[in-house]
Amino acid sequence: MTNLYLVLAHYPVLNKHGQTIITSVTNLDIHDIARSAATYGVKCLYMVTPDSSQQGFVQEIISFWQGTEGTLYNANRNLALSLVNIGNSIEDCQTAITMQEGIPPLTITTTAHEMDMQISYETVRDLRLGNRPLLLIFGTGHGLANCVHANADYILQPISGVGDYNHLSVRSAVAVVLDRIYFRCI
Repeated sequence: MTNLYLVLAHYPVLNKHGQTIITSVTNLDIHDIARSAATYGVKCLYMVTPDSSQQGFVQEIISFWQGTEGTLYNANRNLALSLVNIGNSIEDCQTAITMQEGIPPLTITTTAHEMDMQISYETVRDLRLGNRPLLLIFGTGHGLANCVHANADYILQPISGVGDYNHLSVRSAVAVVLDRIYFRCI
């Protein structure tokens, strides 16, 4: 999965009333998603927020774990957090990937809801084998704003559990999606 990139978007995302908002970055999301990204060979994890104080928070965490004290305490965490970059917007991340790869990424949004024209995990596995980089976009809050889905190349089918309840933490959802697109699903 050397050409797989992730975005954890804190904007534009929805609140429980369907309004577009900015959510706060959480320490656990940074650590846990970076660890999943490292485990599955993701090239880069972008933490996207236009809020400069939230960007500073992310940078402070990265700097600690990239510094001497953090590296000595846990070298594995250092490795995982070396994958994390800060993005002002999803579009900025797409531009950075295009510059790095020499070709625009295929963008795939995620959602916990059924939507028209969603693709399967198997389709993503097939796309992963192609020559274009893939950008998987996850949303915080109550999911990505509709404009993000509208600008994507694909929308991934939601994770299905055993019942009607479907509200995983984004940390859990990232891990499940990475596993499903890396390994064949049952």
